[in-house]
Amino acid sequence: MKQDRSIGRAPAGPAFLDSRGNMKHLTNLILLCAVLCAGLVPAGLCADTPGADNAGYIVVTNPPVADFFTSTQYGKAPFTISFSDASRGAEPMKYQWDFGDGTTSDRQNPSHTFKTDGDYTIALTVTNQYGSNTMTKPAYIGVGDVPVVDFSAAPGSGDLPLTVQFTDLTTSKPRTWNLDFGDGTTSIEQNPVHTYTRPGDYGVTLRAGNHFGSDGLTKSGFISVTSPVPGVVIPPQPEAKKKLEGFPGLIQEARGSMDKNLPTSGLIPPQFMALAAVITSLAIIVIQVIIANIGFIGQFLLKFSRFFADLIFGHAVEKLSEKEIEARRLRVRTMEQHYFGLSARELLVIEIAILIVAFAFLLADRAELTLEMVLIYIIVGAVSVVLHDFAHRYFATKHGQDADTQFWGLGTFIMFLTAWLFGNAFGASYRNLVNRNDDEDPAKIGIEMVAGPVVSIILMCISLWMVTLGGILAVAGGIGFVINLITAVYSLMPIETMDGLAIWRWNKGLYLALLVPLFLFYCYTFIIVE
Repeated sequence: MKQDRSIGRAPAGPAFLDSRGNMKHLTNLILLCAVLCAGLVPAGLCADTPGADNAGYIVVTNPPVADFFTSTQYGKAPFTISFSDASRGAEPMKYQWDFGDGTTSDRQNPSHTFKTDGDYTIALTVTNQYGSNTMTKPAYIGVGDVPVVDFSAAPGSGDLPLTVQFTDLTTSKPRTWNLDFGDGTTSIEQNPVHTYTRPGDYGVTLRAGNHFGSDGLTKSGFISVTSPVPGVVIPPQPEAKKKLEGFPGLIQEARGSMDKNLPTSGLIPPQFMALAAVITSLAIIVIQVIIANIGFIGQFLLKFSRFFADLIFGHAVEKLSEKEIEARRLRVRTMEQHYFGLSARELLVIEIAILIVAFAFLLADRAELTLEMVLIYIIVGAVSVVLHDFAHRYFATKHGQDADTQFWGLGTFIMFLTAWLFGNAFGASYRNLVNRNDDEDPAKIGIEMVAGPVVSIILMCISLWMVTLGGILAVAGGIGFVINLITAVYSLMPIETMDGLAIWRWNKGLYLALLVPLFLFYCYTFIIVE
């Protein structure tokens, strides 16, 4: 019996299909492995080697930019300081420091000790795979001590006019000087030449400063000047004013000399010039107020008197004070504000006011018109004017009021008049007007008005402290002290044009607490301290 050989085997058809299916899966697996292997090829194998043709590729680099800083720059030897790296660029980076004293370091944030006095230039070079960069800061580190003041003069005596060459002998490399020749004049040069034009014995004082502090030295009777005419008895000269000690001495130094060549010197004693400036300033404003309201006053006069009042005052007001009368009824102009809440026109007014203040006080102090002195007066005047004005404006805008800064011609005239006559620029070249928007709350108005004088008082105290620093800072401090003291007293006067009347209406106790001690201090500074 013929047996069926296919018994026990799978049918031929299904076996053929299974074999092809396995072949298909194997092929897909091989393709998948090939793709994964291609994706895992290290990027370095595909990167361009140096010098190869890079066309068609994007190469991104991050070269270094060197920078560094320290927490302090000046100290006494031995002076240890930590340097902090602030460089930018791709990591890793290598560092190379040059401390300017022959030593170096390759640490990122090194510490170094400077053992001898001097100014040291610091350089940092940083390098990464894309290049290198160097930051150099000349004289970045200063090592030294507080100066010890000394000076000489040649000749030390002689006949009028006597020209003297002063030579600075101060140690520890001073950077600023303030030499008082004893005749009411000063200099900030290191080795100035000065001519004495009056006979007498003069004490000379030099203050010098650097980054580490300041020192002063006074030599009494250091320069002796005699009359060249033989046989003429020289009248006794008043003794040089003694340098006061303590707080009065600080006020004396900040105020400066009272011996100025003023048109009123023969009529008013020097110590009463400041009080005369106050009286003159207020009298002019009161007269202007009366003239501005002459029409209202005339209603209570007889027709005959009113006729002469119109005849006398009308044309004078029209010609001399027309703009100022109109200014007393100025309306606040709402303008588009561009710069720090100020319009372009207001910025121009403030810039002009700064220059007016600077030159008015230059005239008042009879200061030398050197570029350095002019710049000091302009900078100090700018700080005083801008901060006083911004204090007013801050509270006005905070209360939702429109403020407008406008030029004040009469105030400018008063500033230069009192500066010329009395050596005391008691006035203001501009004023702030506020649109109350039918809001007459005395508290809001009072706060707005008191802000300016308070800021001036604060600046006055800061300036007085600066006088103790010596050098050019002492000069700027003395100028700022006088400017802000006069500004504070002037703005507190109880007249509508100033701030005082609004403060009085709001809080009489606060007004008196500000005005009375401040005015007494004003009198103390210019009258009592000689």
